[in-house]
Amino acid sequence: MVGVNASHDGNEEDPPPTLRIGHGTEELQLKRLADVRRSRSADAVEVALAHVRDDARDPSRNLMEAIGEAVRAFATVGEIMGALAVVFGRWQEVPRI
Repeated sequence: MVGVNASHDGNEEDPPPTLRIGHGTEELQLKRLADVRRSRSADAVEVALAHVRDDARDPSRNLMEAIGEAVRAFATVGEIMGALAVVFGRWQEVPRI
């Protein structure tokens, strides 16, 4: 039969519970992010992100060194992804029916 997985036969266990992140956790994480942004050197972050962009423009360069520099300067994942998006763009799915 198509779509039947043998590993499910005889499995009477309930599925694991869904992880739910509460509003308090979100607020705590946003506060921690704001604290990091306040305490870091904005100039060091901008220099590191410029290195990410420059290295991304050169196909012969390995991006890991520049990304590591950005992480050590406390750039956020979003900031690093934004620097890469400047060079590579962002993929956007085009829905089709």
